[in-house]
Amino acid sequence: MTRLRRHSFTLMEVMIAATILAVSVAGTMAIVGSARSGLLRAENRWGRQHLLSNVMELYLVGGPYAEIPADLLPQGYSATCELIQVEDIHEEALEPIDGWILGEFHVTVYDVSGNVMAECRVRKVLKDEDWN
Repeated sequence: MTRLRRHSFTLMEVMIAATILAVSVAGTMAIVGSARSGLLRAENRWGRQHLLSNVMELYLVGGPYAEIPADLLPQGYSATCELIQVEDIHEEALEPIDGWILGEFHVTVYDVSGNVMAECRVRKVLKDEDWN
């Protein structure tokens, strides 16, 4: 009859296994934290761009003097639009053609503190009367 020998783990083996487990948990937590941070930054960038896109669309459709609806921006946020005549084009294109002229909308969105949150410039051909 053979005797079965019972094998126990030594303290050193248990310590090595615990260390490996701790290092893998710490590495996983670092990866998860980094991913979460990246996701929050991306969400913040998307939010700024979304607000800017909404305001830019309002001004492009409604004109540079359009009133911003109360629910378009979060409370405390504001936006401005400046219509500028484009001058960095060929001389012949500076004069209105059949009553149309190239303009540039410069839209800026401000946060609650009044700091510039986002801004964008878009060029659009406008009728002469849209400049007043």
